[in-house]
Amino acid sequence: MQSTPHVSTPVLVTCDGAVATVTLAMPPVNALDSAALERLIGLVAEIDADPAIRAVVLTGQGRCFSAGLDLAEELDAIEAGRPGPSMHGVALYEALTHRQTPWIAAINGAALGAGLGIAVCCDVILAADNAMVGLPEINVGMLGGARHAMRLLGHSTVSRLLLTGRPLPAAELARRGAIEPVTTPEALLPEALALAREIAGKDPVAIRHALACLREVEDMPLVAGYAAEMAHVAELARTETAQAAMRRFLKRD
Repeated sequence: MQSTPHVSTPVLVTCDGAVATVTLAMPPVNALDSAALERLIGLVAEIDADPAIRAVVLTGQGRCFSAGLDLAEELDAIEAGRPGPSMHGVALYEALTHRQTPWIAAINGAALGAGLGIAVCCDVILAADNAMVGLPEINVGMLGGARHAMRLLGHSTVSRLLLTGRPLPAAELARRGAIEPVTTPEALLPEALALAREIAGKDPVAIRHALACLREVEDMPLVAGYAAEMAHVAELARTETAQAAMRRFLKRD
């Protein structure tokens, strides 16, 4: 994948070896307009199709991860009777939840509404100690993001976020074990990139099976989920790379 971002591009991509960094770049709050959402949807497919990219870090430009949908564009579309940015939501989340490449969210500031939804769709969530998450749509005549938040938080907390619009510090999510322990703003991206490089060094076939397992078992009962995992184990074990890893561990090479 080419890593030649242009200043007018709403989503920037840079590559360093097997790791791509995807940056939401719509200052000052990285509000997601239709162009940004379409770009993200396309990027998921492009990255999955590029075998050289083995892991992705997603972050925001400046002091904000993303404040959610571009409300100005959404209201203009509603008043004109045409689709707005929200029309891309289902396609975006479908792409993000069915991708084959690991994504790590590095929440560098506020992640609100759709911004929170995108972060939750990543496999690992890291955040700076000054970051906030929230569902403020109730204050601007909209809703959205509750189902995504439920992947991290319980019923009462999600209801409070949705019904009040008040944000929650990322440090509180970390305290509850919902995300990784927070770090300083300066250390956030280096830590995310280090984790991405570690993941990128694993067997890509095993990674694809692991991601498929995580996606499939999330809403399954315990035993059914285990059975689904074992089906992936059996398929993975038939590969030469998996068998070679077993032999190395057992010192049979």
